[in-house]
Amino acid sequence: MNKKDLAELKKHFLPADDLMVIRRVYTTFIDSEKTRRCESVRTFAEIPDEEMSVLYTTFAKVLKGTLGKGLIEYEFPNEMYEEDQSQNLLWQMLEKGLDDEEQMEKFVSHVSDKMVYTLPYALFVAQCTYTVFEKNKFGEKNKYDSRDFHFLLGAVCPVESRVDGLIYDEEENNIIRKTHFDRVVADAPTDGFLFPTFTGRGPDVNHVMYFTKKPKDPNVSIIEEVLGCHFTLSAEEEKETFRAILDKAVGEELNLNVIASVNEKISDYAKTFASEPEPPVVSDIFMRDVLMDSGVSQEKAEAAQKLYQENTEGNYFIASNLTDTKTTLSSNGVTVSISGDATDKVMTREIDGKRFLMIALDDPEVRVNGYEMKIT
Repeated sequence: MNKKDLAELKKHFLPADDLMVIRRVYTTFIDSEKTRRCESVRTFAEIPDEEMSVLYTTFAKVLKGTLGKGLIEYEFPNEMYEEDQSQNLLWQMLEKGLDDEEQMEKFVSHVSDKMVYTLPYALFVAQCTYTVFEKNKFGEKNKYDSRDFHFLLGAVCPVESRVDGLIYDEEENNIIRKTHFDRVVADAPTDGFLFPTFTGRGPDVNHVMYFTKKPKDPNVSIIEEVLGCHFTLSAEEEKETFRAILDKAVGEELNLNVIASVNEKISDYAKTFASEPEPPVVSDIFMRDVLMDSGVSQEKAEAAQKLYQENTEGNYFIASNLTDTKTTLSSNGVTVSISGDATDKVMTREIDGKRFLMIALDDPEVRVNGYEMKIT
């Protein structure tokens, strides 16, 4: 599933769009003891407008995010299509519908048993249909040639208990302490899934899209235990692994100029191919060439290339996951942040045996904690 396919689904996932229909919605509340407190399956058209609007907002957020960061596509291992395994459970639920009690019992029990979650939560599952019209080579829609894409959207939303606080009591005309529990279901899901993926404008039942609100801290239990897929590194872990590779392989040649240059070249590469359907990745050869272009010796660059190959096994990191919008230098309580286009103003120097970080000032006027001062 690429950016173009994802954008098409997002574009039509609107209440007023005739091509996208939510047919049924399953909801349940699962407490901290993994006990299901309530369950319902409703035809979406029968849900009151106010609640329908909130549900639309919740499911739409599962489709938001950037591919490779908040949205990660996973392939099911072959064994997951066996009976009562994750892919089979999703497929059976898609085929039989959300009103099949036996199938829903299997799936929801699977989720509640396998998922690790720190709070009580609400689980929402939507049964959706998107009418896909064929297009000619000019991208024009053929209104006489269409097919239906049936899919499931799942959303996991935290439930917070609110007890403390003051409320205005109209009967007593007074401000008093609240004495009852409010269990508020957030409309911003922390996790979710899309099955099957919408690939080449059609279903791919061998893949599932996982959504996380926290790309730096995905819920691995959902990926591995609930969906049955092999977890890959998060965006933040890709960046940390990339840094570790350069630290180990490049070593003493990894100076300020090299770091800034590598960041700039990978950023430019990511921006150049940002409109491509698939997010651009940094291959081992590209990494080696970037290092050499940035002043690293061929020996060190090739060592980094080899280490990168070993760590990724061909599953190269996404370029945009490896870059920073600013350069930050920290040492002994001193931190300096530099925007990407100003790194050439920073230099390192050794004077009388002491090492200095020097910043070239085009203007003697500088601000310190919001105060204006002049370097004389």
